[in-house]
Amino acid sequence: MAVLHRSDALRLELPFMDRACEAFIRLLARVDDADDTRLLAAWRDLVDFAAESFAREDVWMRTTGFSSRREHAVQHGVVLEVMREGVLQAAQGKLSQVREMARQLRDWYGKHVQGMDAALAFHLRGARLAPGSAEMQTPTPSSARCSLEAAPEPTAPC
Repeated sequence: MAVLHRSDALRLELPFMDRACEAFIRLLARVDDADDTRLLAAWRDLVDFAAESFAREDVWMRTTGFSSRREHAVQHGVVLEVMREGVLQAAQGKLSQVREMARQLRDWYGKHVQGMDAALAFHLRGARLAPGSAEMQTPTPSSARCSLEAAPEPTAPC
């Protein structure tokens, strides 16, 4: 099965986003490597991580006024709904469907990172994020922007 590899093409140059991407790729690789008895657990771990990560991005988009937030969030919602359907499929023993979902998810994720997440990273850097830091400068009283510090980094069960 083709594996999504971490590469410069998926690097966003924001460490907290790059770490989330790396964790997602590791969890997806676990799904790829899982035998039939471990597939459901591996898929659930991926779904849980995706839900947490997508929610965190939504906070960042909302608090910084990201103009493409709606489209980005809709894409997350659709993908997450399909991933959750995969949990039900795996629980019913329909493992080939879940493996196909993983294949399609790999394709989607690479494109999503290079497109939508890259645009978000660009926006976040412009929202007074120092490159290499998940912290935003202290907002001025007249600023409507909020600190990203309130959004903890994603963690993956690795």
